[in-house]
Amino acid sequence: MENEMLKQILAKLNEIDDIKTGLNEMNNRLNRMESDISEVKQDIIGMKEEIKEIKLEQQLMKQDITDIKQEQLLMKQDITDIKQEQLLMKQDITDIKQEQLLMKQDITEMKQEQLLMKQDITEMKQEQQQIKLAVLETNERTKEIAAKQDEHEQLIHLLGMRSLKQEAELNRMK
Repeated sequence: MENEMLKQILAKLNEIDDIKTGLNEMNNRLNRMESDISEVKQDIIGMKEEIKEIKLEQQLMKQDITDIKQEQLLMKQDITDIKQEQLLMKQDITDIKQEQLLMKQDITEMKQEQLLMKQDITEMKQEQQQIKLAVLETNERTKEIAAKQDEHEQLIHLLGMRSLKQEAELNRMK
């Protein structure tokens, strides 16, 4: 009888050890998740800085385009005033127009890149939300396991007390 109770107690202790091992694994996973969330936050900060830089570059390009348009007007006036330089200026205008097209293409590409970045940010926000949910679920599970562990500890204490009482009664009977 005592052997059976001892076996039961040992079985319960093994269960508690398994639960503690599970808790440790969950804590490790939680730490890794927190680390991943921190990395995601750092990446988002980096992306925000990159977006700021792209916007600044866009403003500079807009200013460059405005400057180029002003230069075109000046060239047209020069063409009217100086007919001898007409061929050279026409070539310059053609070059500037090609540059404008390239700049417009660059701007279009940047806008597309911006859209992709916005999509990436949206996806990251969604992933971050999923990570938050996983952390909350893990937290809840950890609380449940801790409650079960407390119950097991109380049961072990009760079994220990009963065992001591039974031994005392057996000793009295002898």
